[in-house]
Amino acid sequence: MKKIIKILLVCLFIAGIIVIATIGFNVGTKYSENTQIGINIGKEFEINDIKAITDEVFGNQRALIQKVEMYQDMVQINVEEASEEQIADLNTKINEKFGIENAITDVEVTHNANLKLKSIVKPYLVPMLIVTILVILYTIIVYRKLGVLKVLYNTAMAIIIPEATLISLYAVARIPVNRITMIIGLIVYIASITLNIVYLQKIKQGKEKEKSKK
Repeated sequence: MKKIIKILLVCLFIAGIIVIATIGFNVGTKYSENTQIGINIGKEFEINDIKAITDEVFGNQRALIQKVEMYQDMVQINVEEASEEQIADLNTKINEKFGIENAITDVEVTHNANLKLKSIVKPYLVPMLIVTILVILYTIIVYRKLGVLKVLYNTAMAIIIPEATLISLYAVARIPVNRITMIIGLIVYIASITLNIVYLQKIKQGKEKEKSKK
């Protein structure tokens, strides 16, 4: 069973490398080149009401809809592309839905360039590197009797394999890379470190029991 899992993981990693090298990741609307539309509604509203309008105006395009401003009375919509006619139609339908009279000049339109994934990951690199070094030093010191090289290898693989699996899954399954991606990556990272320490502790306790029996 372990051999099958290893083979599947290797295949996934290879497929992930090929996909990343050829077509890259499926970047979410927020991070890809997009048009950002801001409309002040001036009252409370439901995201679902805006979504119904964007579905009608933009069709099959993915739309990221958020409430912004202090009182959450302004909607920000990010779509891959929007023509002047679509923006005007969107404004008209929102006016009709909420009984407001925004002119087309009141609509804030911003064209955002494609955001490189490096800039998304960069803030996390140094903290994760420091934590990784500290964890490796900790495991080597605490579990040195298990063999320094063995502990070092287990700890490194415990961190690398889950993250590589996550990255490959995102690439192969074409899961959109968005704001949640880094949170998931951090959760996997913390879980990997924790489980590795639990695993090493069990091995240590097992060896101590064997010695006490002798």
